Order: sequence, then C-alpha cells, then structure tokens
Amino acid sequence: MTEENLNESHHAHMGPILAGLVIILVLIFTGMYLWGASLATDPVPTPAPAIVNNEPETPRAVADQEIFETLSPSDELEAIEADLNSTNFDSLDTDITTIDAELNGDLQVQ
Repeated sequence: MTEENLNESHHAHMGPILAGLVIILVLIFTGMYLWGASLATDPVPTPAPAIVNNEPETPRAVADQEIFETLSPSDELEAIEADLNSTNFDSLDTDITTIDAELNGDLQVQ
C-alpha cells in the first residue's frame, strides 16, 4: 500500500464519524431549544390568596376586642390591678358551656 492509499482509507472512516457528531450536536441543541421554549411558556403558579375571616366568632367578639384594646400597656403593678378589676369574668362560664356544646356537637344550627 502506498502512502496515498493509507490517507484515503483513514479519511474514509472520518466521514461517518463527523456526520454522527453533527447529528448528535443538532439533536442536543434542538432539545435545549425546545426545553427552553417550554420553560418560557409554562405559567408560574401564583399562590392562592389567604382566606380572611372577618366574621366575629361570638356576638360579643367586637365588644371583647374593644375591651382588650382599652387595657393599659403598662407593666406597673397598679395598672395591672386596675386592668384586672375592670375585666368582666362573669361571662366566662357561658362561653365555656357554649364551647363544650360545640365540641360535643350538641349545639343546634340556627
């Protein structure tokens, strides 16, 4: 074999290898393009808005909230005693009875 025949046989094997590499590169770039396009078109899910319950839990809930807002922010002993003396604890029994009835399922829906 001459040197010219060796070069031709060596280059003959390079054609299919280069064609295979080109095909693989084209497939990789096509896949990356399609993947990027699908990322761009998929909408980003937005979180659902928080549910806010503006209804009072008891008929006196608004009044109770107003009472708590009138309490003194002071940590002095006299201010704490004045807040305790002005707090109405008489309705606690009815509230606890109502809560027990709700938990036990005894409360009728009106």
